[in-house]
Parts: sequence; structure tokens; C-alpha cells
Amino acid sequence: MPKLSAMQKSFLEEATKKYKSALPGSPAEEYLESRGLTNPAIADEVGKFCLGYVADPLPGHEMFRGMLALPYIRQAPGGRWSVVSMRFRCIKEGCDHPNHGKYMSSPGDPPRMYNTMAIIKSEDRIAICEGEIDTITANACGIPAVGIPGVESWKPHFREPFLGYEVVYILADGDEPGMKFASRVAKTLPNVKILPSRPGEDVNSEVLKYGKKAFLERFD
Repeated sequence: MPKLSAMQKSFLEEATKKYKSALPGSPAEEYLESRGLTNPAIADEVGKFCLGYVADPLPGHEMFRGMLALPYIRQAPGGRWSVVSMRFRCIKEGCDHPNHGKYMSSPGDPPRMYNTMAIIKSEDRIAICEGEIDTITANACGIPAVGIPGVESWKPHFREPFLGYEVVYILADGDEPGMKFASRVAKTLPNVKILPSRPGEDVNSEVLKYGKKAFLERFD
């Protein structure tokens, strides 16, 4: 994985702060509310992800105007945080994404794991989700989770950080691509337990429909 230059890091940190400041009252905040992620009870946990809204794009981000910004945050030396990547989600109501993907990245940006800060916590279990919103939801429910940005984005070198855990839960979407993703990841790890969502559901939609308690009971 190529290292980011100081200029690239500075740009990503500026973008994160700018887009985060534009979130309150924006369409992105309305979208997060529809996904159950603006509940005051989980505000502190969700706030750690520094989600934002691209109202006034920085140069190079013009194509992401009006989208939800999802920074990929890492722990930096001295306890500081740094941003190593940023993805964007289309939140335009009724958009069928004819000219762009539902999720987008800057050209040439390689797939990365989302929320790797969960790995440095002192836990004997961790979860792997498909996508950022499910990852945020799992963490808000108290399950340390890392996200993979899409079914085809799992890379062989991703396996190393998970080898020391007692159990790695794969929180698969309840559809064929979700089970394909879970199977692909499970083949690379010795300590896996697949927990598929109900048919047609994912982590976020299950928590919305059935509640946090029902979600956590799956881990017992």
C-alpha cells in the first residue's frame, strides 16, 4: 500500500473537517437519521467516525457534491488521528445511480479497511462488516467492527490483523452477494463465525427493524 504524502494527508484532514462542519441540518444528516444513526444515545460513538456532507467540495471532489462523506481514520503517533482515505455515498432520494456508483472513491484510491481503530482495542472478538454504514451500526451497538468496502474488496493482506482474535464474526448481508463475501473472507481465516442477517436485511436494517437487543443476542 503506497504511503500518503504530507500534502495528501493535509488535504484529507482539511476535507474531513470541512465536510463534518457542513453535516448539521444537511441532507446527509437526514439520511443518517433514516438509518438510525442520529440517536442521542449513540451520538458519541457515531461522532468518532467524523461523517460529513459535501456541500462545498474541495478541488478534486466536485463529483462528490451533495454526497455523504465517509473518512477512513487511523490512529497516528502521539494519539492524534489521521485520515488515509475518503469514500462518498450518494444520498439523493430516488437516484438510481445511472452515471456513478452508490459509493464512490477518488480515482486510483485502493480498497482499504474501514475503522481499523477497532483492531487496537483490547478485545477477544471482532466483527467484519460489508460496508461503512453497517460497521458504524455494529460499533454503536457495542460490537467492535471493521468494514470492507464491497463484496470484491477483500484482499489477502487484510487477514493478518485478525489472526490473534478468539473469534472473528463475519456479519454477512442476507443475500447471495453477502454470503459470497462471507465465504470468501472465511476461507482466509481460521477463527471465523459467520452470522448472516435475515433474508434481504443487513446489520443496519436489522437493528432498525428489530432493535439493538435482538442484534446483540446473535452473538451469545
